[in-house]
Parts: sequence; C-alpha cells; structure tokens
Amino acid sequence: MKIDAIIKIVESRRNELMHRADVVEVIDYGAGNPQENRTQEDMVLGKHIKVMLSVLAETGIKGERMYNLYNIITKLNPKTILELGTCCGFSSSYMSFFVPDSKIYTIEGSPNIATIAKENHRFFDLKNISVFEGRFDVVLPELLNKISPIDFAFIDGHHDKEATLKYFRQILPFMSQGGVMLFDDIAWSDGMKEAWREIIDSKQYVKFEDYIKMGAIWL
Repeated sequence: MKIDAIIKIVESRRNELMHRADVVEVIDYGAGNPQENRTQEDMVLGKHIKVMLSVLAETGIKGERMYNLYNIITKLNPKTILELGTCCGFSSSYMSFFVPDSKIYTIEGSPNIATIAKENHRFFDLKNISVFEGRFDVVLPELLNKISPIDFAFIDGHHDKEATLKYFRQILPFMSQGGVMLFDDIAWSDGMKEAWREIIDSKQYVKFEDYIKMGAIWL
C-alpha cells in the first residue's frame, strides 16, 4: 500500500477521535510537561489525571516525524520491532502498515490508553501488534529476553533524561547487528537534549542522524 493511502486511513481515524468528547482517566508514569519537574518517585507511582481523548489522539506521531519513521523503517525492513509508548496506537499502526511482515511489541503504562490503542488496531485490522500494559521498567526485562534480537526500537515515552538513558542502555544489548534505535522528542526538554547528547557521546553506534525532534542511531 502506498504511503498516501496509509496516511489517509490512519489520519481519518485520528480525526474521528479528535472530534469526540470522551474524557479518559490516565495513569501517567512519564515526566509530564517540562515545567512539572516530577520526581523519580512521582514517576514510579504514576499520576492519575483526566485527559480529553481529542488531546491524546492529536499527540500521536504524524507529519514530518511520521515521514522520518517511514524512511527509516521501510529501508530497514525490520522483522522485530519494540516500541516504548503506545499512546493511542497510531505510531504502531503506521509501522504495521509500513512493514506488514514485522512483529511489533509495544508497551503502554496506562490501561485505558492501551485499550484505545487496541481498539484502533482492531479498527485497522492489524494483527501483527502486541500491546503490553505496565511501566516500562517492569515490563521490559522479561519482554527483551522473549523477543530479542530486536531490529528496530522506537523510544517514545517517559521523556525523562535518566529514564531515556536507562532504556537506551537496557535495550542496546538486545538489538540486532544493523538494527536502529529511534528516539522521539529529543528536544522536548533540557533533560531530553542532555540524554540525546550522552547517547551520541557514547559512540555505541555505526552512525547517527539528528532530525531535530527525533534522533536515530544505526548499530
């Protein structure tokens, strides 16, 4: 399927959700917005908040970031994909359409958001996506052992410097040779900018690309 047709299918569904008045009760284990300055304890416990479905749907990957994902993933043609941060399931849906022969494992901390993602996957009739519910640090250890080697990892959740660096170091040994790790929102906060600089300074890659909002390393 051509990319224009895929975009039309996915964005039509997103537009539908953005015009609904549903309010979703969310457990947010991430860093919140850059002004919140959540502590590590805050993030472990999670923050219970209510969010408009329209807001959740709008935050999913689209536009230039979606094209960056498309260009990387279609050239790589990964068989095993790991995603941290499912949200409403639009990025995993795009990846499923882009590389339909892949197996996608995606983790979402909030059960109610995970339910929305699963509903969207069913709406698109995508059968190669498995959604896991729970904090990344709880779900990852067992999942990494189960699904490695990983060809493509998309880190798009938590948005905290120390957490991002932890996931980078944790996932790296389970990546396949020639695999790619893509980090979203690398300019989202000073902490995320620092995390991306430390990843680049690690030199644990063959090459890297800075897309301003996203950063990728080839292993």
